[in-house]
Amino acid sequence: MKPILSFNRKIIMKKIFTLSLGLAFSFCFSQGKLYLQNYSAYDLTVRIVAGNTTNCLPLASTSIRFPAATEDVIENFNDALPYTTGWSVSLTTGTMPTQVAIPSGLLTAISPLTRWEFAWYQAQDPITGDTVYDTVDHNMADNTAFNNCGWSGSTFIDGTITDSFWFYIPSENATYLVIQ
Repeated sequence: MKPILSFNRKIIMKKIFTLSLGLAFSFCFSQGKLYLQNYSAYDLTVRIVAGNTTNCLPLASTSIRFPAATEDVIENFNDALPYTTGWSVSLTTGTMPTQVAIPSGLLTAISPLTRWEFAWYQAQDPITGDTVYDTVDHNMADNTAFNNCGWSGSTFIDGTITDSFWFYIPSENATYLVIQ
């Protein structure tokens, strides 16, 4: 009887160790937060992309409408409500993206493999909803982290209507998009 108990303890300890290792890995390599800070007087339509820094995939993208004078934090893909109800997800090159509604286990699974990669936005009049065109495109990205993924942008853009900043803080694992 004693050998069976010993065997069961080893199995239980292996399971606990594997679970602990998996949790530690997901915390160390998680997607990180996306801080959206819109200090402008305009609503924004924003296209957001997240991908893998090593090989660009998996890739997730969505479009959101973000109100004027609003700050919020998107913790992960499933935390993007009320700004979007789903994401387009690509797992392999050459295939059509899959439309995934929030909440989703697929979004939870790819979150630790990705980092916020790119954002592009347009300003809208908050009363009429009409697009207010700037003299420049606000393609925001850190090209050094995703230099082969097809999305390029700047960390700072000085427009005529809004200015925008994009930066990543590794110690916080957080990406910021600030519009003023």
